[in-house]
Amino acid sequence: MEDIAAIAHMTPHAFCKYFKKHTRKTYITFLNEIRIEQACKMLIHGLSENVSDIAFKTGFNNVVNFNRVFKKITKVSPSEYLMQHKIKDMN
Repeated sequence: MEDIAAIAHMTPHAFCKYFKKHTRKTYITFLNEIRIEQACKMLIHGLSENVSDIAFKTGFNNVVNFNRVFKKITKVSPSEYLMQHKIKDMN
């Protein structure tokens, strides 16, 4: 947060308020959406051996938090997401 606020020449608090006003979501929510989007691509393309590896590669510090955020954004768990896309690829 400090780094992105510095790039914008703002304090972290001012950046958060500005970001939310213009996007209607918090910076953390936005960042998590980007991370989960990248994780989805990694899952679909088989770019990693396991979910925990993908969690760490996309910037999450632990798998439990990754799974919680993934399910909140996609409405399914990472393994369910992968199964849904494998079924689509078979059709």
